Amino acid sequence: MSEQEHNVGEWVLDVRPEEIRALVSGFQSWSEAELRPLTDLQAVPVMKWRHEQGHDPAFLPSGEAGVWRSHTVLALVRPDGGGWVGCALDATHTFTHWEARVDQGANGQQVRVTCTGEGPAVEVVWQDTADVIGTVETLSAQLGSNMNALTPPPLRVWCSWYSYYRGVTLENMLENARLARQHSLPFDVFQLDDGFQADLGDWFEPSSHFGGHAKELPARLQQLGFTPGIWLAPFLASPTSRLFRDHPDWMLRGEDGLPLPVGHNWGGAYYTLDTTHPEVLAWLRELSATVRGWGYTYLKLDFLYGAALPGVRHDPSVGRAQAYRNAMQALRDGAPDAFILACGAPLAGSIGLVDAMRTGPDVAPYWDEESRRVWLGDATGPSARNALHTALSRWYQHSWYQPDPDVAIVRRELSLLNHHEREAVAGMLDIIGGLRASSDPIFMLDEDGLNLLRRCLTLSTPDRPTTLTQSFGGAVTHFSRGMFNLTDQSVTSLPAHAYLEQRL
Repeated sequence: MSEQEHNVGEWVLDVRPEEIRALVSGFQSWSEAELRPLTDLQAVPVMKWRHEQGHDPAFLPSGEAGVWRSHTVLALVRPDGGGWVGCALDATHTFTHWEARVDQGANGQQVRVTCTGEGPAVEVVWQDTADVIGTVETLSAQLGSNMNALTPPPLRVWCSWYSYYRGVTLENMLENARLARQHSLPFDVFQLDDGFQADLGDWFEPSSHFGGHAKELPARLQQLGFTPGIWLAPFLASPTSRLFRDHPDWMLRGEDGLPLPVGHNWGGAYYTLDTTHPEVLAWLRELSATVRGWGYTYLKLDFLYGAALPGVRHDPSVGRAQAYRNAMQALRDGAPDAFILACGAPLAGSIGLVDAMRTGPDVAPYWDEESRRVWLGDATGPSARNALHTALSRWYQHSWYQPDPDVAIVRRELSLLNHHEREAVAGMLDIIGGLRASSDPIFMLDEDGLNLLRRCLTLSTPDRPTTLTQSFGGAVTHFSRGMFNLTDQSVTSLPAHAYLEQRL
């Protein structure tokens, strides 16, 4: 246990572990959230770089059968729907870690629950309840209220990423915006994603292929009636970037004194800013102020976990949670009126500073990447299955921010999703009730595709689970408006990978 860590509490439950289910939530957007038998194994990725990019390396999934770890919130569910719920009531300066462990007591197996905090002491609730669903919602709402959660009306967003990826051009954006207007599609925002910039960290210089500069886009989108949005990974720097070359002293460092790699993407390792450095905070304020000055009032801020990773900081007196909050506050200060969507971000630690939050991994135009999920223990990567599994299991987080379960994929070209899988993604958007988004090239959509897209863009209120004692696939799958089958086999009359709407 580090100097900043402290024991919050320990509780021993005299129960039969094989009868208990654990509802857990990972550290950041992509970290897995699950509803699983307590005696099952919680997977930890084989690849170490996925520890940083998909989890909190300071409190990883256990990798052990009968040991479940969770961040901020933990629930243990009895067969009668009652059980126990633990929740931190503040996450401003402290990361709260829960563990439920099956161990041997004097009279047989029992469950030992421990809670530790990394940072200053905060109030934590551990409650025996007859209604786990209601208690999770109540305590989560109390946490959101304590941290002055922002929950503005949800937006409907077209995003370039899931079709054009890093090859996006200025004309791609305008072509889709024109077609959206032509088909009267009810988008609010058109958001430019990764690929417009020269390098990771060099946000003000255009890439060679973009066909212009990002600052040229907002006025043209506004003429078409759309709010301009832009993607940034504000804490990251590529080793080939000018930012990295000019400011090596701004990077988070390892114990060896060298810049610390914090993931593997864009063809190699990348680094993160040390947000305890005052010059870094000034640069972050300038970054968000600059893109706001270009006309972007919707900011998708990605890979935000970088500011909260363990490492050697310029100011060692600042804890990880506070280093993250300070960085997000700097970005907010630079664009105080912007709508901020966080992604790859510490969940509870973002409350009150972001308007919306990605609550699961990326959706992808295929159902599952089983080799990675099963054999490498990593369910944090892109797939429709991973997005549903985690976002549905975080249904209660709508009191922290507007949840973003990611995009609908309605196209049939450039997609491996079948009819049932497309409908399941659409069902997820309805159940979560937060942001609505699409990335499909609009010219690819026939009348059926356009109709499904319009349905996916129809705003709804968040739904509630009907039970946590039954599940079709290791996640929360039974809601009042419908149920999901995330397994690979039919269950009763519900096909594999399908959603069955319950008409009220």
